[in-house]
Amino acid sequence: MRTCPRMRDIFSLILVASLAGCAAGHYTPLGEAGNDVVEQLKENLYRVEYRTSAFTAQEQLDRYLRRRCAELTLREGYDFFRLTERADVVGFSRLTAMTVTLYKGPKPVGVADLYDAKAVLAGPASASKMN
Repeated sequence: MRTCPRMRDIFSLILVASLAGCAAGHYTPLGEAGNDVVEQLKENLYRVEYRTSAFTAQEQLDRYLRRRCAELTLREGYDFFRLTERADVVGFSRLTAMTVTLYKGPKPVGVADLYDAKAVLAGPASASKMN
């Protein structure tokens, strides 16, 4: 049976897109990530990055990054975090790095764009910002 070269090209394109979609949907927990994904800048200030496939939607990448920051927050003994100073690089993969400030104890008053680390890890419905 002979196949049309054009059909072979279309099949190859579909296969590559399917594989890229699979790679884009996997979250790597902080504990399994390499040491270069978190850098401590000060006592409660960190630089955190997350890298995904170039085919990953920005919204998905943002969820992965918030989850990684929540894991860091709880690992270091804090309760809340705030994301600032974002840097995005897109090429063959997508890399987003954020500066993260961690907070302990009761919810700080007057801090905008604050996330509760436990709520972020509990799931999407409870991961909204606390303003």
